[in-house]
Amino acid sequence: MVRATDSPFIAAVLECPVPSKFRLPQLEPFDGLKDPQDLLNTFKTTLGLHQPLDEILCHSFPTTLKGAAREWFTKLPNSSIDNFDQLSSALLRHLIGGQRPRRPVDYLLTIRQGEKETLRSYVKRFTRETLEVDEADDKVQLTTFKAGLRSRGLVASLAKNPPKTMAEMLLKAQKYMNAEDALVAIKDTEQPEDKAKREDDRRGQNRD
Repeated sequence: MVRATDSPFIAAVLECPVPSKFRLPQLEPFDGLKDPQDLLNTFKTTLGLHQPLDEILCHSFPTTLKGAAREWFTKLPNSSIDNFDQLSSALLRHLIGGQRPRRPVDYLLTIRQGEKETLRSYVKRFTRETLEVDEADDKVQLTTFKAGLRSRGLVASLAKNPPKTMAEMLLKAQKYMNAEDALVAIKDTEQPEDKAKREDDRRGQNRD
């Protein structure tokens, strides 16, 4: 049995037995980036159907956490949590009080595709960063995305037929991402002798 000194929960919570028929519903893991109040409401509503004891709520809640939220829980002082309301309040204080300030719109201009970064990686990183920016409307996202783009094929395509919305941009980018993925797959399955021949051919062309 885990001692109370090894856990944020007091001994009474840890020692409460979990009913053998109790099954924790499958909930999307919470990493601390979304609304914590929404998490708590969903958790209490879902488990409320089973009418579990408060101690069972405490036992179950950490299993819904991951990433930064999980790390926060593990760093709570030992034997500091008596009940689920106290745990909920601690989570809200930590996340609401510790949320990072929103970034200004011009921050998006600092996001550039790396020299060797794949298009898929750049799209994913750019999309994630826009969530941290205040009032990044569609035109701003479109302009800053193009400004940081280095994929030559896509850049050339955009020059011929520029998209009018970010959605159109991402549809175009998807075709080039799929092409990149296909090339990577071919290289991964290429036999060693084929790679050696290709290198020999390249060196021969350089000598010529």
